[in-house]
Amino acid sequence: MNSDIRCATCPAMKMTGRARFTGNNSHMALPRGDCFCNHPDAHSAFEMVCPRSPRMARFIGYTKGSSDKPNIKTAPKWCPRKMMAKPMEISKIQALQVIETRKPRGLFFVVGQVVTGIDNRTGDAWTEDFTTKRECLKWLKDYSREGDA
Repeated sequence: MNSDIRCATCPAMKMTGRARFTGNNSHMALPRGDCFCNHPDAHSAFEMVCPRSPRMARFIGYTKGSSDKPNIKTAPKWCPRKMMAKPMEISKIQALQVIETRKPRGLFFVVGQVVTGIDNRTGDAWTEDFTTKRECLKWLKDYSREGDA
């Protein structure tokens, strides 16, 4: 399955502003702009995937030239839409955080003595234990299709 999640086409991507014209960017039609993700789960997703990052939460990137779209080809690894589409492995501490706070939404699994699958796409944090990772991923895939039907 080809995942075609791109910030440039996402309705949650917003350009918040542009830099001022200076001598360094006077050759450009417009100075670069700042692009942020306004998805409701973007901040919690960023904090979970990049807990010690010095970058601003929800920051996607800068625009290039006179474009209003970010200069990246796909989406960052903390993209909330990616988390909804593909299961992500997380730690036990992160799993407890997802179960307690119900954020961020998405499909997750934890590998330990048993493999625990967490479906938090709707904010309900459904969990199930499995003996193998393969069984867990199959459950998450099948369970997510049931919810869409």
